Amino acid sequence: MAINQPPINPKTKSKINPLILMTVGATFLGFIAAFGIWQYLSQTQQKVKELTVTRAVVVAAKQIQAGAKLTDQDLAIKQVPAQTIPKDYPSSPDALKGRVIRSTLEKDEVVTESRLIAEGAAGGLPMVIPQGHRAITIQVNEVIGVGGFVNPGDHVDILSVFNKKEEQLFSKTILQNVLILAVGDKVLDPNLVSDPQPKIVSQVTIALTPEDSEKIALASQSGELQLVLRPHGDEYFYETEGAGVEDVYGYLPGPPSGDQNLAALAASSSKTPQNFIEVILGDQKTVFYY
Repeated sequence: MAINQPPINPKTKSKINPLILMTVGATFLGFIAAFGIWQYLSQTQQKVKELTVTRAVVVAAKQIQAGAKLTDQDLAIKQVPAQTIPKDYPSSPDALKGRVIRSTLEKDEVVTESRLIAEGAAGGLPMVIPQGHRAITIQVNEVIGVGGFVNPGDHVDILSVFNKKEEQLFSKTILQNVLILAVGDKVLDPNLVSDPQPKIVSQVTIALTPEDSEKIALASQSGELQLVLRPHGDEYFYETEGAGVEDVYGYLPGPPSGDQNLAALAASSSKTPQNFIEVILGDQKTVFYY
């Protein structure tokens, strides 16, 4: 007798609904996007807040030239964004009065320590003399000073014209690439553009080493100096031998000496004239040559 066994049913596998999976994924991505937007807005808001915070600082009330001493009329108070204040802004703005300007300040420019000469230090020309150099002034005129086109900050060569020997003139470049520190009372200011208009002055101040200062002092006493303006950026040193009269005009014969004059006179007197008249008066005879 056959025994009826229950039918064997295959095991059923549980499956996750794809719609639920997509919903959970979209929700998760939405949270990530929302967090990113919130973080970006928070940072932007913080930056805007920082930029809108202002602070009162001391600025130039007008353009102030280099070497000037600050007064109440030169300074003003202005609100500026705190983030734009330079790091070298003085901690005590009241101490700015009486300080000397190192380089020209423009109107509304914040007055910082880097634009001021250190307290107790001398201002003006000493502040622009290069290290290891000295300032020396030479007399010039319109011709020597390149027609007045030399400005502080330019570089020049210096020629010396002198009597080399036996009253013979000689010209030589004695110094090259010399920095002009001041023209008249106008002192070098690196922040100013040179004025293209000519200015006729009677003196020019240059920067030289102690050795070159000795050379220029001697040359100014023994002959005439001439400034030669160099192109901007040209720092090449040229080797020159100088120029004498013969280099300019070639050989020039000098005047005949005393012996040469006597020889020429004797030669001329030895020649027999072509025509003459003989006059006899009594026992005297006179001959006229022509």
